[in-house]
Amino acid sequence: MLNNEKEKNILEYMAYGDALGFLRENSNNENLTPFTYFHNNNLKLDAETGQWSYITQLMLINCKCLVDNKEKRQVLVDYKRIIKELKLWQYYRYGRPENYLRRLKLGSKYYFSKFYWEDKRGEAFSRIFPIALANKNFNAAQEQVYKNIIYINRHPVVVLTGFLLLRSIYFMLKNKEVEKDKLIDDLKDYLIQLQLTELEEYTNGKLPSNYKIKFEQEKINYLIDVDRIKDSNEYNFTNANSKNIFISALIKFFQLHEGKYDIGHIFEWNEKEIYAITYGLFGLLKNKERVCTDNIKDIKFIKSMDNYLDRLKEYSIGKKEFEKDNAVINVFNLDKGAILKHPILNNIKIKDRRQFNDYIELIIESKSGEYKFIKEKDS
Repeated sequence: MLNNEKEKNILEYMAYGDALGFLRENSNNENLTPFTYFHNNNLKLDAETGQWSYITQLMLINCKCLVDNKEKRQVLVDYKRIIKELKLWQYYRYGRPENYLRRLKLGSKYYFSKFYWEDKRGEAFSRIFPIALANKNFNAAQEQVYKNIIYINRHPVVVLTGFLLLRSIYFMLKNKEVEKDKLIDDLKDYLIQLQLTELEEYTNGKLPSNYKIKFEQEKINYLIDVDRIKDSNEYNFTNANSKNIFISALIKFFQLHEGKYDIGHIFEWNEKEIYAITYGLFGLLKNKERVCTDNIKDIKFIKSMDNYLDRLKEYSIGKKEFEKDNAVINVFNLDKGAILKHPILNNIKIKDRRQFNDYIELIIESKSGEYKFIKEKDS
């Protein structure tokens, strides 16, 4: 049985880390303040205090796309809804995750692209947290994580990173005390036992002929690098692939856990996903220093999602899979003050509509928070 006392601040802490990292990528400020960021290469926009990036946005989308299946004793991801959510998300996104944007641009052709098979970065591993927290059974969670990772990336190192994050979450939920050596040993044992043939039972796809060899090679490389951090708090990298992101976050988590950094200290990184994973893992600790999340955007809604995941885990919601809605609503055709029920956002109000030289901006109010929709005029 998982320790429910640990499951109260995880999404909140992850959003906090994401907000710090997003600020850090775009500003030299060491405290949460408004900042500007590049929406696209040629379009710079304002972000308010405590604004998080696509890392938190895609985590929340995964929360909304979970379906509790009491018969199968699983909480599943609804991919019919995912794609609908993503098509809308591209207009209110904060940041530019290459994998998701390519998936939206290419559609099903994306799965035949070189990028899908060879990109080592992967992005938004935050989406694994809801799957882990909503599933009591590790094998059920592993199946859903595998499907979720390969929905957007297929390089072995990205798949392995997703699994090691999942394993770390479960280890910490099941153990009252988290010791560095024991967690690392558990991750190593898990890697050794992980078999691609068993994972592929979850899918019906066909793998390239050299994929299995590549998978085993990446397992060995991961084992070596994970083992190295047992006796070291240093892990330097020049290429921010998913393995380097995860191992760096793991090191920073241990440093926070051991009190080697003040909780409010801005670490010297410029990768927001390291912040998000570090603080997400930190949120799993039962006895931890409290993080002040008051200034994080839509924090009340994010906190409510923790309770929502608890209810999903008990199969008490009875969520249905998304049904195709033939109604097409282009929110950019709506005027200020319009109120309606949207198939994805539910009840919304167009709070403001502004036209600029290069883009149209909508401010949309909903139960889950306030959205800023951006549409460039040539798109």
